[in-house]
This record gives sequence, C-alpha cells and structure tokens, in this order.
Amino acid sequence: MSLFIDSFIEDVGLSRSLVSWLYTAATVLGSLALPLMGRLVDRWGPRRMATLAVGLFALSCAGMGQAGGWIGVFVGFVCLRCFGQGTLGLINNHAVNLWFEQRRGLAVGILGLGMAGATALFPPLIEEGIQAYGWQRTYLIMGGILAGAVLPLGALLYRDAPERYGLSPDRENAASETEAPETEAPETSAPEESGLEESGPETGAASEDEGKAQAETRGETQGESRDTQCGSRDASAVGGIEPGVAYRTRTFWLFTGAGVYAAGLGTGLLFHHFSILEEAGIGRDLAAEFFIPLGVLTAALNVGTGWLVDRYPPRLLLAAELVLYGALTGLLPWADTTTEVWAYGSVFGIAQGMHQALLGSVYAYYFGRLHHGTIRGLANTVFIGGTAIGPALLAVGPDFLGGFAAILWILTPVPFLLGAAAFAGWAAGWDAATLQWAR
Repeated sequence: MSLFIDSFIEDVGLSRSLVSWLYTAATVLGSLALPLMGRLVDRWGPRRMATLAVGLFALSCAGMGQAGGWIGVFVGFVCLRCFGQGTLGLINNHAVNLWFEQRRGLAVGILGLGMAGATALFPPLIEEGIQAYGWQRTYLIMGGILAGAVLPLGALLYRDAPERYGLSPDRENAASETEAPETEAPETSAPEESGLEESGPETGAASEDEGKAQAETRGETQGESRDTQCGSRDASAVGGIEPGVAYRTRTFWLFTGAGVYAAGLGTGLLFHHFSILEEAGIGRDLAAEFFIPLGVLTAALNVGTGWLVDRYPPRLLLAAELVLYGALTGLLPWADTTTEVWAYGSVFGIAQGMHQALLGSVYAYYFGRLHHGTIRGLANTVFIGGTAIGPALLAVGPDFLGGFAAILWILTPVPFLLGAAAFAGWAAGWDAATLQWAR
C-alpha cells in the first residue's frame, strides 16, 4: 500500500496525514468484518470462501483504480484490507489448520514464508507497474491478475476439511489409528501438563477411540453443527469447542493479549524505526542494515518455531518469545553501534518469527478445528486493533516524554508479565477441563 501513497497525495490531492488517518481508520473498520468471515469459513469451507474473497479483492483493486477523492480512497482501503490480508489471510491459515494436526506448527510456519516471499517479490514489480502505466492502471492490472489467475487456482486447489473426502488430518499413527496412542504423545506423562489437559491438544495427538468417546459426550447439538459444515462426513470426526466457550478461557485471552502487544509493538517499532535509531545516534545507512537480519531470521523462525510447536507446549514457547520482546524494548535505547543494530534486528526477527508461527497454530491447537475460523476471526480483529494503536502509543515518547527511550522503558515490564502468565498457565494446566473437548 505504501507504494501508492505518493500517488494519492499528488494525483488525488490528499495530504500525507489525511492518507495516514484514512488508512488507519480503514484498517480498523475492515477488521470488524473478520469474525463474520470466520463464521462463514466454518460454514461454507475454504474453497467457496476463497473464491468469493479473491473475487471481491479483484473488484476492490479495480475500484481503487477509479478513486478520485478521499471517499473513494477510504472505501478502497477498507475493501482491500478486509478482503485481502484480512479475509484471505484468515482463510489460508484456516485451510492449513484443517489439514494438519501432528505437524500443524511446521505447516503453519512454512505458510508464513509466503508473506516473506511476497514482501520481497511484489513491491519492486508494483513499482515498475506504477512507473510504466500509472497507479490507476496498475491497480486494474492487479485486479485482472487476481481474477484471471488467483481466483481459478483457488477454486481448483482449496479444499475443505479432510473428513469430507473420507480422509483424516496428518497423524503420526494415521495408518493404524487403533494402535496404542501412548507412543504418539510422550508428553502425556509429564507432570507439568497434568489433569485432563494431558489428553487434549497440549499433547499434539489423540487416538480415534478417545475422539469417539469425547464426541458422544458432546451431544447431538455439536453433531448437527458438524453435519451442516461438512455434509455427509461423520459428525464426530472434527473436534472443537464452541466459540463462546473458547472466549471465556484464560488461554484464549493470554494468546490474544500477547498477540496485541506483539502486533502493536512490532508495527510501532517499524513505523518509527529510523527516528528511534536516530535518537540513539545511528545514521540512516546503518539503520537500514537492520532489515537484513530481521527478514532472514523472521523467515527462519517461522519454520523453526512451527517445528517446536509440534513438540513443546505453546505456552512455554510464548513465554520465551515475550522475554525476547522485553529485552528488545529494554535495551533498544542503548543500541548505538553496528553490532548492536544487527543484534537488534536479529532479536526482533526471532521474536517476530516466533510470534507468527505461534499465533498461526495455537487457536486450532487448543480449541480444535470445528469452529477455528470463527475463533481466529475474532482474534485477528483484536490483533489488527493492536497494529493501529502501536505507532500512536510509541509517538507519546517524543511528544510528551522527551524521547522514545522513556516510552520503551515504560512498556518493558508488559511482556515479562505476560510471559510469567504464560509460564503459570503451562505449569497450572489452565482450562484443562474445557480444552479436553477440543478434539
């Protein structure tokens, strides 16, 4: 989107501040539709929703190319944010979570490489288009590519839950579901994950017999919901707790709160990046080198953390991620050498990569697949709210506190407190009686 900002200023006659506020407001407004989109994904499945979302995204690009005033730009921003990164990001994450259980974390981590690759590939191509054809025609071209290439690919390749096709998600013992499940989940004997939660998603595996027994206790209401979602497949095949129950768990709000903090802080640090390092005495050339370790380690930790999620409790990994964010804000004001700038980029990249992989898989991990789209949709709306307030919160530092250092130090205790809560949740087995029904 940033590639088009100057065009809106020069050709549409908008000020930079107005464009910024329009984009911020549109981001928040567009995110409010994500809970509804999540419910529709649960009901209609990824294929139909992806086809619909890509079609609306293509129309949004075409419409943006016709924007002639602030109203048109604002409506275009809302549609692009809602149907693009918002809805399509939700659908992609949901589709992968539907098909993976044993290796869900790794699959979601690999999915994150798509955004990293797109960030490297598409901005230069879009800039070439703007220079060659102008911004209006470039938007029309992008809409045409979406409609002509991405939409048919989505219609052909997206799939609903594997149970609909007589299959099951990947499992370590998928070929022989009736064998003893103890070999699949050695963590079940660990005292740290005690109680009912040990047979739930914290172990990363569950037997078919356990799933059937749990399904019988859920009753006919959930079975009817599954029949509506997946047609003729076995109503007890896909596990998951109701969204209203998930929203009342401490586990949901722990990860959602951590997600808001990470999204807001990350957006704010990138938004004010050059100003923060300038305050520490770093020039623009050296400050730009920060993006090298950031990009490499974000991509690497996306996959690496996904691999870890399949083997270790996510709440422990969340605690480690939050400690990194705390160290980041606490030490950043002192970064004034090349080594320290590269260290800053490295720690930021590790934390960001861990954040993306964790938040991409934990909602299905803890709450199951049946209502994953709905639950994830609400979480995404809250996350996007964090990205909207992050830059404004950090701006309080230079505006009222004499610099960025003060506001960064004020924020430093927050991730440590959240990390302590994550560790406590792991040790105490939060919501064990609820999370056992996720499968």
